Amino acid sequence: MIEPKKKVSKARRNKRHSANSFATAPTLVVCSHCHEMKESHKVCSHCGYFNGKPVKAKSE
Repeated sequence: MIEPKKKVSKARRNKRHSANSFATAPTLVVCSHCHEMKESHKVCSHCGYFNGKPVKAKSE
């Protein structure tokens, strides 16, 4: 069975994996109920609506 000639260090391994894990800003859409910007596929934090229906009570 073929074995690697030398051990790959943690720094070298992590450099290879870090190239694909860059941070991106979340996709924002307009809430259909209150017209505030919110993350897509999530409950609106401003009004508590999701897909045109109330999901959670508005905290006042």
